[in-house]
Amino acid sequence: MIAGIGIDIVEIGRLEGKPKLWERFLSAKEIKYLEKFKFKEEHIAGIWAAKEALVKATGNREIIFCDVSIVHDESGKPYFEGFETEGTLHLSISHERHYATAVVVWEK
Repeated sequence: MIAGIGIDIVEIGRLEGKPKLWERFLSAKEIKYLEKFKFKEEHIAGIWAAKEALVKATGNREIIFCDVSIVHDESGKPYFEGFETEGTLHLSISHERHYATAVVVWEK
């Protein structure tokens, strides 16, 4: 049974060149992950969109973004680490040119 769905879209340009802002929502694990990319901003925007979609799907407005990490399994599929809830969270992130988007489905 689906308990919640969240979606968010971010204009990548809004996050470009703002490392102080990034520090407010990126986890240490995500910062390490981003080191391998030359163009980090599209991935940063995807992470932001994923965390916003998580809030919308769960209705939990008390989530501390830097305590939650977006990590990837062996096949590259993203998932949440550091956030526990009843049921299963499904996450999809995409980015293209100027925008990044994420969808979270919370299944109980």
